[in-house]
Amino acid sequence: MLLESCSRCLFALAVVVGVFSGQGAVALGIAAAPLVSLMVVPWALRGRDPAPPPAAAVGGEGGQGAGLGSSTRFAAAVLAIMAAEQALLNGPVVAADVTSTDAALAGFVFNVLLITRAPLQLFQAIQTSLLPHLSGLAATDSGADFSRALRVTMLAIGAFASLVVIGLAAIGPWAMGVLFGGDFDYARGGLVLVGFGMGFHLTAGTFNQAALARDRAGLASAAWLGSAALFLGWLFVTPLDQLLAVEIGYCATTAVLALSLWLIERSAPQAAPGRTSPVS
Repeated sequence: MLLESCSRCLFALAVVVGVFSGQGAVALGIAAAPLVSLMVVPWALRGRDPAPPPAAAVGGEGGQGAGLGSSTRFAAAVLAIMAAEQALLNGPVVAADVTSTDAALAGFVFNVLLITRAPLQLFQAIQTSLLPHLSGLAATDSGADFSRALRVTMLAIGAFASLVVIGLAAIGPWAMGVLFGGDFDYARGGLVLVGFGMGFHLTAGTFNQAALARDRAGLASAAWLGSAALFLGWLFVTPLDQLLAVEIGYCATTAVLALSLWLIERSAPQAAPGRTSPVS
């Protein structure tokens, strides 16, 4: 994650300082960044492989076939979660392009959602380490440590989201004008709603990792898919201005999603066995 993010930024920075010019250089960075990030794979694979788990741990009572089926269901649920998250972030742009007569509106919707895209991109690095950590705590029945890890992460998200919301309330419209130009007026209230939605989205991501660690991926994926469907349905039927509908819908949908995943975490048996994440 670090290598990919730095690669993307360095190509754009090279254009800003004049080393390169044009959109082609930025596009090259977008294409090259995933390849650069693969440089870490050989280094990571040089480490000593852990001892293989006992056969019972791999397949349970049903043997290896049962273990394979469980892993397949887990992977399918994670894939559904990833698709739902992309629908939350990219669906509004498509909906604006389809439903609005203003060809530029989709671009303005994309600009507003950048408020949440950047923090989510940065938070992915934290999520990558959070899931195996929570899985280990769940596997060892360390309920207090599990709750503490969630609490610390939530406090950090709350502090960060509060700063973003305050900043958007203070200078949000001015900053959007400076960053993106044009003569479009971004409503202060709408930007604040997106800021709150970003905080809810990060909160949902944290509770999602907890659900995966407790082997409740199916319930988590249902919450994500339901929220994405609710959001997209709202965008296609609402009579409100499309940008305002996106701002209200994103905040409300991510709040519902965070609440749903929190309820899944609250209902999870505290002694449930964890799962070693594929991310680890």
